[in-house]
Amino acid sequence: MVLSACAGSAASEPLKGTEQEINSAFSNQVSPVISGDRIVWQDEREGNWDIYMYDMSVGRTESALFKDSKDEIEPAISGNRIVVSDNRKGNYDIYMYDIGTKTKTQITSDRTDQKESAISGDIIVWTDHRNQDTDIYMCDITSKKETQITTDKTDQSQPAISGNIIVWKDTRNGNDDIYMYDISTGKESSVVTDPAGQTNPVIEGNYIVWEDRRAGNLDIYMYDISSKKEIPVCIDPAPQKTPAISDGRIVWADGRSKGTNIYIYDIAMGKENTVSTASEYESNPAIDGNRIVWQDKRKGTMDIFMFTPDASETGVAAEEDKGNEAGSGAKESPLGIYPASAAVIAAYLIATTGKSRKRKI
Repeated sequence: MVLSACAGSAASEPLKGTEQEINSAFSNQVSPVISGDRIVWQDEREGNWDIYMYDMSVGRTESALFKDSKDEIEPAISGNRIVVSDNRKGNYDIYMYDIGTKTKTQITSDRTDQKESAISGDIIVWTDHRNQDTDIYMCDITSKKETQITTDKTDQSQPAISGNIIVWKDTRNGNDDIYMYDISTGKESSVVTDPAGQTNPVIEGNYIVWEDRRAGNLDIYMYDISSKKEIPVCIDPAPQKTPAISDGRIVWADGRSKGTNIYIYDIAMGKENTVSTASEYESNPAIDGNRIVWQDKRKGTMDIFMFTPDASETGVAAEEDKGNEAGSGAKESPLGIYPASAAVIAAYLIATTGKSRKRKI
């Protein structure tokens, strides 16, 4: 039995709010990330990929952080720290930029590629190619200690981190699965191993979200670490991909209309809305607090757009952005699961336990 928060909801209600274009250059800007007042992205205005930042706290200024003749790609941000994959030496290494001190630090120096970095607080993780297969590595910024997290002889990639928990895509079972590692305990465990394949995991606090192919196309699923429950967030015949999560709100790129658009699901409210449908190709959303950013092709090239919901929007009220504080996350619902309605909750409980349970919505 397949259940979903969005099954059959082809016309979700638009979220009310303000949308604005962030970048000023007529070229491709992609892979946006956001933390507090700062938006960072990969920018092609100089003919190669550089890293730019837009700071809403200092007069909404746009500035180049990494600008070299070689490519800098795949930015990630946590508070004042930005990490990127930098090709200035002929292979990709991980570099960090500190916004407060305006200094760059080289994190990795191996001659193979290190890519797909993510950061939470003092911990940086990345995909590392030094062992022929790809593995997940970690660096503690404070101690400057590098640690290999995965040692399996198959590929592990697409890491994400929140607090002490690292998640990644893992191929040890012959297909794409999601695994996790607890830094505090040193314990590795599987999150989901369905043979259909799971990719692009993200995490905030106790909640892991990913793309899932078990229904035949890409859908969005979620796992609650504390309750060990898994629930489909959105299953639709069209693809849903590249999820992100912040403060109990999940965003993704959704293909149920013409092209791809940005959707949001509020876990506590059990409610789905459209964020933007202005373009036929909106993708790679990121979210922090009440702000959502994505890359958008409405003008012919990829640009960065931001959406801020109105304060009147239920469950997505304007609030102070906290800049991806480690360990922050959504509040757990009474059942620890997150379908959109009482009917879906009842169906889910019957399907998994044979019993129903009442809940006020």
